[in-house]
Amino acid sequence: MGIRWKRFGEWNKCGECWASFERGVQHSNSLSCYKVGIPVSSLKIPLKDLLKMLKEMNMVVKYSIFGPPLSLASSGIVIIYFSSRDDMERFIKTISPLVKKPSLRERLFYSLFVNVEWKGGVSYRRGCPEYDRKFGDWRKWPEP
Repeated sequence: MGIRWKRFGEWNKCGECWASFERGVQHSNSLSCYKVGIPVSSLKIPLKDLLKMLKEMNMVVKYSIFGPPLSLASSGIVIIYFSSRDDMERFIKTISPLVKKPSLRERLFYSLFVNVEWKGGVSYRRGCPEYDRKFGDWRKWPEP
């Protein structure tokens, strides 16, 4: 069974980018696609309060509460999309007081399988994890 995502906000960059990926071409959208991940278990506030705040901020978000077997590694994640590193970093500073460090199990899970970096309890990366296998580690991609 796959992950059941819930979404809000308009992104409109994934379709074109994914189509290029399937042809083996790295689309420029992936170079300016920054994602922040917040494990649900790391929240210091209720998930519904965070989602309400993100909607009020007009953020582009997808989130899921994981069922078995994924729930053995993580209870779920909230992913927020950004078009620039600066916007992402400003957001991380804003949200950090509402997030605690995740468990070692969750940190390892996201670090190994999603290939993220961490700032406190918030993870981040560029593009989709699948892109790393085709185009190399996202940390080495050129800046947009």
